[in-house]
Amino acid sequence: MTGPKPKSSSHPGLSAETLTAQALGNVDERTKALVPPIHPSTTFERDADGEYRSGRGYSRPHNPSYDEPESLLATLEGGSDCLLFASGMAAANAVFQSLLPGDHVVAPRVMYWALRKWLIESAMSWGLDVEFLDTSDLDQLRAAMRPGKTRLVWLETPANPTWDVTDIAAASVIAHEAGARVAVDSTVAPPVITRPIEHGADLVMHSATKYLNGHSDVVAGALVCREQDAFWNRVTAWRRDAGGVLGTFEAWLLLRGMRTLFVRVQRCSESALAIARHFGGHPKLHAVLYPGLPDHPGHDIARRQMKGGFGGMLSMRHRGGQAGAMETAARVNVFKRATSLGGVESLIEHRASIEGPSTPVPADLLRFSIGLEHPDDLIADLEQALDHTVADAHQDDHKTSSPPLNQGGDSLTHTVENLLAERVRPVAAERGGDLRVKAVTDGVVQLEISGSPGATFPLRAHITALIQHYVAADLEIAFLALDSDSGAESGSVAERITALLNDQINPAVSAHGGQIRLARIEQDVVYLTLEGGCQGCAMADVTLRQGVEVLIKEHVPEIVSVVDDTDHTQGRQPYFKTKKGM
Repeated sequence: MTGPKPKSSSHPGLSAETLTAQALGNVDERTKALVPPIHPSTTFERDADGEYRSGRGYSRPHNPSYDEPESLLATLEGGSDCLLFASGMAAANAVFQSLLPGDHVVAPRVMYWALRKWLIESAMSWGLDVEFLDTSDLDQLRAAMRPGKTRLVWLETPANPTWDVTDIAAASVIAHEAGARVAVDSTVAPPVITRPIEHGADLVMHSATKYLNGHSDVVAGALVCREQDAFWNRVTAWRRDAGGVLGTFEAWLLLRGMRTLFVRVQRCSESALAIARHFGGHPKLHAVLYPGLPDHPGHDIARRQMKGGFGGMLSMRHRGGQAGAMETAARVNVFKRATSLGGVESLIEHRASIEGPSTPVPADLLRFSIGLEHPDDLIADLEQALDHTVADAHQDDHKTSSPPLNQGGDSLTHTVENLLAERVRPVAAERGGDLRVKAVTDGVVQLEISGSPGATFPLRAHITALIQHYVAADLEIAFLALDSDSGAESGSVAERITALLNDQINPAVSAHGGQIRLARIEQDVVYLTLEGGCQGCAMADVTLRQGVEVLIKEHVPEIVSVVDDTDHTQGRQPYFKTKKGM
């Protein structure tokens, strides 16, 4: 059951700008009010026979305050439906959480930091296989595709805060050929500028907090779909069941803000272009990053897919390195030092210090959200701030806040050990395993695994992403107990499985008094039995499914599944928990 939404417009020949200013021209039928009413009711009356012929039963999935902003945004994006959410993060999460554990996802290496952090800390541990790469490099994107396995390609263009531009049309062709959907975070390029569905995208996401609302007084998110298919139904159900819904007053404020979307975005884009042109070649800067500048690497693509301007976001890289950038930010008077973007006020922010030590953002970079002030005032404010910068102009232009890989081994080892202790080892211990840093040499972190293979083996990608995210993006991670050589590469299937059990699996399992034996092989299925400390373990299924089975299938591709042949009721302590004193 879905609530009714207003028709897109009674004037189909009107421009998108006129439709937006008039909120699709809707007038309240009862009062003839031009401004829509707010509907705070959380519940709606049934008909006498128990039906909901109004199309509404409860506010969470059927809030009438959503109808007009959802219809307006779907119309602007050229989509078939729209859903509002409590925040941009809630909207993005709904897409990823409508996938299934094991699905492969491609996402940009440079993207909205909070979403990247959530993908690493939550989505990967939940079971998504997330791969980060430069999506503007179509060769990289093409090479990353796994037909039948890659389910989603997430794009952000221009990408925050370096404003790299991805060719949506070309990326969509690559993704669709592999059977994947394409979702575009178009927060900084609202439909005034870019309509990703026209370029082949399946989903468009907005942090509606930013340009759509435009007044820094609403937190909201939105998704628009090309077609209402089975996946969209999953997303719709996720919003309903997870409860990440927008308040009625916030929905009303969002529509109010959207009515000035065109004039705001056009003015912000014009001012940003003027500011970018003015500071190009400035002696205190070695780069101005803005897609509207001809020397921007993505300028030609931006000209094709950004039709209403190049947006209000730009960045500058300071020749004085991080110190120079921070000092410039400290000296502004008109710009406000604050997070967020897309409001009527202009903001400045030093992103690297916000994002942390492994950010891909250069430490000399300042991000600007250009608002509605007169551009001459903004230019003068930046000029005076740059003039007063006294930081050493000979600092490394490309320095980032990531720690150098040749720093003292003890320091880097200590950092990784602290990260594992806080975020990984408690999870591994609950699952009957452990890991420690054996060595850090030449940019490689060697991790030694012990205990249940099911405790840490499924977390390899998650552990790697955590270390690269919080310590240094260029670190390589080696899992010694799992990557070591064994005799599992030659001989019969049974011999190879036995060798794998003896060489890699049982040495880890023996740490808590257990052992895994090959019972038999029938066709392409392996039957295993657990003995000793593993026989009655409540986590035996995790050990076999997420650890042993994955290892066996990785080394012995003839095997398609593993079956537990253990009589766990005969264990000396059936189904005990995994606190094994490791």
